[in-house]
Amino acid sequence: MIANPLPFDAPAQAWVRAAGKGVAWLEAALNGGSRLPASLHDLASYYKWPLALATLGRMRQGEAMLTTINDCFLTPDGDFRTSADKSSDPLYGQISDTYTNTWPIAAARLLGRPDMGRHGLDGLRGRFVEATGGYLTGIPGQYEDNRQDIVTVAGCGNAFLAWDAMNEAAGAGDCLMRILEQQGPADAPFHLYIDGRGETLEGELGIPETLARIDPAKPGQVYVYWGMASVFLARLYTVSHESRFLEGARAYFARHDACGDMVFDGIGCCKTGWAAATLYRLTGDAVYRDVVHKVAAELLKEQCEDGSWSRPQLSPQLNCDCTAEIVYHLSQYTLELASARG
Repeated sequence: MIANPLPFDAPAQAWVRAAGKGVAWLEAALNGGSRLPASLHDLASYYKWPLALATLGRMRQGEAMLTTINDCFLTPDGDFRTSADKSSDPLYGQISDTYTNTWPIAAARLLGRPDMGRHGLDGLRGRFVEATGGYLTGIPGQYEDNRQDIVTVAGCGNAFLAWDAMNEAAGAGDCLMRILEQQGPADAPFHLYIDGRGETLEGELGIPETLARIDPAKPGQVYVYWGMASVFLARLYTVSHESRFLEGARAYFARHDACGDMVFDGIGCCKTGWAAATLYRLTGDAVYRDVVHKVAAELLKEQCEDGSWSRPQLSPQLNCDCTAEIVYHLSQYTLELASARG
């Protein structure tokens, strides 16, 4: 008999089962090893899986995949790349070159790879922008404007936080707070990028408009950017106990309100749920709990029969990425809500 079972309610049990189906999909692709087939052997396919597996307690699988990332994609300067390109899917090199590095770095802490963690953190430090406290979206020199975006800054902050580098994590948090202060009212477009001086970038950036700003009046926006900023600031508050970071987390999350129920349409709500789960643990506010349940229901509805969260319009690498991300988030929803009830 279990004396003190974790208080997972019936919905949360369904979330864990869905995450397990996602892992089963991965295992079928791995064919018993830790390396994906040639068609998927790409950093974009791997980078989130070690952390997702470890969070579900599958430590050996996570360690093996992290070793594959280390051996196949880690460069001498602490970068992670498939080749000269970030990935065979060019989207990663355009908008998430630095951000993609942050997941293996965080996983390295959980899975006991300080060598890999230190090397990766040094790579992030090479992309630090002193004038802003942020981190370059791409490799140094890739963009003349030295652009930085909120998901990259938050991801880097999360990686530093994982390794107890509090000064660097707090610097990333302050950068996000300054970006938020520069934005217009909640119903106006939210600009996701700043330049090397910290000024908001509002013009043409050479990327799709939907990846440069969030327009609350339109569906299908990149709500994951707000979610990542919010969850990092909430985690930073947990460690630092500095109330401004919790206020920032709540302010980023509140930006969703102007979007209405469009936020919950499709798998792009996954980080909204992660932020809501973390904020519920910290505040006990039932509004956040209700958001988690709404997001999770949408994710379960969108899961494919094979256990993945694949979409025909996406590259195989991006589909593998999305599946790992949602596996991780569903486990986080479960753990955060259970911790809040404790």
